[in-house]
Parts: sequence; structure tokens; C-alpha cells
Amino acid sequence: MSSAILRPIMLPPELGGRPAPFDLFDERGNLLLRQGLTLAASIFTSATRRRFYCRAESAAPTLTPTPPRTLQDAGEALAVLERLVVSGHSPTADTFIDLAEQYHAAWRLDPDACIGLARLARPVSPAIGQLMLAALFAAEIGDAHGLPQQAVSHLVGAALTMNLGSLALHDQMYTHREAPDEHARAALVRHPMQAAKLLAGLGPLPDQWLRAVAEHHENIDGSGYPRSLQRSEISLGGRILRVADVFAARLLGRRGRGPHFWNLAKTGTHDQLLEHVFGRDLRQLDHHLARLLVRRLGRFPPGSLVRLSNGELAMVCRRHGTTQPREALALLAADGRRHAQPLHRLFADTDLRILGYAHDDQLRLLPEYDWALLWGYSPRPQCGTGRLH
Repeated sequence: MSSAILRPIMLPPELGGRPAPFDLFDERGNLLLRQGLTLAASIFTSATRRRFYCRAESAAPTLTPTPPRTLQDAGEALAVLERLVVSGHSPTADTFIDLAEQYHAAWRLDPDACIGLARLARPVSPAIGQLMLAALFAAEIGDAHGLPQQAVSHLVGAALTMNLGSLALHDQMYTHREAPDEHARAALVRHPMQAAKLLAGLGPLPDQWLRAVAEHHENIDGSGYPRSLQRSEISLGGRILRVADVFAARLLGRRGRGPHFWNLAKTGTHDQLLEHVFGRDLRQLDHHLARLLVRRLGRFPPGSLVRLSNGELAMVCRRHGTTQPREALALLAADGRRHAQPLHRLFADTDLRILGYAHDDQLRLLPEYDWALLWGYSPRPQCGTGRLH
């Protein structure tokens, strides 16, 4: 399987004019340059640098840290920083800026692997898991909206920190099937301003970051909190975080409410998909930003477990460009038997198509995987390192 898996590669500029250390491919898997041929120095100075791919085993010693490691480290760092803030031993603002920049860099290198792993790998806690996925969706929206990279990095930071000081409350909400009581509701209404105040006390952070955190539960129809702002009264960052957070919640689910898998018959166009995915919540969200996210992710975002037309159960691993699924890895055969190793499936080269999302009973048939391996980032399979939501 590993010989078929390609992953993005960051080529250091010092390789310009030197032999390529391994075969280089484009995103479609077309060979661009064979190992040993000279890398033109111009590819490192172009304003629109092309993204190259290489075989997973070739990249193993060249990317440190890898996106999966960055996601794991970020989750653990958020848990530690939350404890420090709650205990009054606050870190500096630079700590959060560095975290946002590293997370943003991982998304820029391999957005598909980051999104897929944020959906499938076991998070430090449910609340942190949702923040991490929402931060990736915020990056997708910000990039699609044409924001400068520094602004996107600040959006990522805002998403990662928008529940600072209340992660325990959000974990508690995740485990409850019933509506929050009066005390919990009051705490939820306070938490956006509380997080913004805590962040402001750490040192200089961009105003856009702080405002996005303070407004990430405001709705364009005025039904949000804590200030009941409407439409343009809400900052762009606040509106982006709201869309990203709602979509992350749709995909991850919570106790008593499983992940939301949409009916493909109702998602033939982007507008139909938008209406079907967000439902009644759409009236509270910025339609333009929600549409940008849906168009970027398509009907089957990376990490989606799907049933293929040949009967196999597969995991969507990469998109074509930034929209439709390009590749999947088949995990179970049509008769339910586990493939000895996941089998690579390219949609463009065959009549293979996705019939729909896998149902819950089908998901339980899957063993646990080292999910990073399926994007080519682990040197060998490991047991018990991941799970399904």
C-alpha cells in the first residue's frame, strides 16, 4: 500500500540545482521528475510555488515535524495551556502565536491529512478535538476568502483558543444528553468574553484574534450571544469561527447525537448541500462563508468513511484540488472481510463512485488503525492508536 500513497513534500531551497533525492509527482500522481535528475532552481523562487508529492516512504526522513505530529502536539499543548490559565500561571501571548503558526503551517503543507486526522484520531478531549477541527475549517474559509496568510494564521489561533478557560464545561456538555441547566447556560453565555479577556491579559495579540474569540457565538440574525450582534456588526473573524465551529460539530457529533451524514439525493448542487448540511442553523450563519467552506470540502471531506459502488468500505483521503474526492483507501471488502492492507482507489481512473456515507453498524466492523499511516505519515502500523467517532 505505501508505494501507492503520495504525500506533499516541502523541498528545502538548498536543493535547487542539485539532483532530486526521490521521484516527484503532481497531485494527480503524474511523475514530474525522476530521482537523480536536476531540480531547477527556479521552482524555489517562483511566486506561485508548485506543490510536489513523493512516495510516503521517500518522505519519511525529510519532514520534521510531520502534520500528524503537529496535530498531536497541538492537542496536548492546548490541554497544558488550559490548566496553566485556569490555575493563574498564564503563559505568554507568544506561546499561543507560535502554536497557531505551527498549526497553520501543518494545514498549509497537507490540509487533507490534517482534516482527516482531526476527524478520526483520538483527541486529548472532545472539547479540544472540536477546536482543532474548527481551526482547520477556519483556515479553509479564510484561504478561500482570499485573506493574507498572516490573517489566516490569526484565525487559526482564534479558533484554537475560543473556549479558553471553559474546556471543562465544554467537555461536560459533550457528555450530557439533556439541555444544560441554568448554571451551565449562564457559563456558556459568558465564555466568549471570558476567553477574550484571558487572552488579552497574556500580552499583545492581534485585535482581530481577540474580537473573533469574543464574537464566535454571535449569529447574523441577532440570536447569538453574548451581545446579540447582527450581520456586519460581527467581525469577519467572528463569522468565520461561527461557521467553522458549527460544521465541526456536525462532523464530530456528541453523546446522544451522532455525526451528521447527509443524504446524497439532497446534495446535488452546492446550494442544496449547503441547505442540507446546516439545516435551520443556516439562517444564523453568514451564507457566503458557509458556502465557501462547503465548496472547499465537498460532499465527502477527508476522513469520510464511505460505501463504494463495488461494495467496499473506504476512507476518503484526498481531494481533487480543494473540492471533490480524488482518492480513497478501501478498508473492508464487499463481503465485510478486512483487506490485508488498505487498497488505494483513484476515482478519476475508473468507474468507481461513492454511493454514500457508511452507517454506524458498518463503522463498528472496522478495526482500529494508525490513521496517520493511511496518509503516509507513520513508518509502520501500530495498534490501538486511533478510533472512530
